[in-house]
Amino acid sequence: VGTIANNEYLVFFTKSRGNIYTNRYFVCDNKIKCIDYSQVCDLVDNCGDGSDEAACTNHFRCNSSGHLIPITSKCNGRYDCFDMSDECNDECSREILKGFPLKASSLVIGSLAVLANLIIITKSVRAMK
Repeated sequence: VGTIANNEYLVFFTKSRGNIYTNRYFVCDNKIKCIDYSQVCDLVDNCGDGSDEAACTNHFRCNSSGHLIPITSKCNGRYDCFDMSDECNDECSREILKGFPLKASSLVIGSLAVLANLIIITKSVRAMK
């Protein structure tokens, strides 16, 4: 293991087979900690400042708690965030609106409302005569 210093932080590198040097460490934004790249985007805030999870596309961050869940858990019909932000958001709403159950139930409820209004109007007209 070796180090290279620049004016902001140290860069750690390791020598693997032959004369190949690799940088296996992620420098956290807080400049206090370095972690192995295997810990980046693993749904755990290993840096303490969230920088190791900030640019990842494999997770969803809950709105109120900042808790990380796998992206596959978003809009899956189960609440994984305490604030329900993984299911109650614009993206999930579009999926719900496109679904057949909502369209069918809206058609039935709308038809019943029209029928009920027609009955009320008919009774009101008869009562006026």
